[in-house]
Amino acid sequence: MIRPVEERYRTVRDLFPELRIEMVGGRIVVNEPGTWQHNTIIAQVLFQLVPVVAERGWEIWPNISVFIGAEADRYVPDLTVVPQNPVMETDEAVHGRSTVLLVDVVAAGNAYDDHVVKPMSYAPAGVPLYLVIDPFQRMVKLHGGPEVSGYTQVTVEPVGVALHLPAPWDHTLDTGKLLDV
Repeated sequence: MIRPVEERYRTVRDLFPELRIEMVGGRIVVNEPGTWQHNTIIAQVLFQLVPVVAERGWEIWPNISVFIGAEADRYVPDLTVVPQNPVMETDEAVHGRSTVLLVDVVAAGNAYDDHVVKPMSYAPAGVPLYLVIDPFQRMVKLHGGPEVSGYTQVTVEPVGVALHLPAPWDHTLDTGKLLDV
């Protein structure tokens, strides 16, 4: 049986396929297209990730739900990096443990969700790495070591400091290129 909020979520998602529709904390969140600053940050992340992703045969998906449980919310990160042949729940939802990195850029109305709510759900779902880029606080936060109780490793750095992505990446991001430092 589909929960009423799940039904409303699917209806809104079907009505606005061009927008990122999420269900966060049981509420439906309609994310408008990003600002030029938001999109520039995403582009800078892509420039740094694409060589590694291409070398390893992974893929970057900009608009896919992450399945974190049957009775759970539905999140759509700004970027989702998946290995070859990821495990899918549906055509629109990849299993959290079948990702190699999720990336969100904080927007004015979603800071709490990106910093607090999503990590609490991603960790028990097995999402190995969750990167939050916060242009307002001029910092990046990398969550790793997922366990049922939460992430065991959280690295917070100001923009401008190199950020190492651990295995399976073993790659360093130049955070100074993400924002105009």
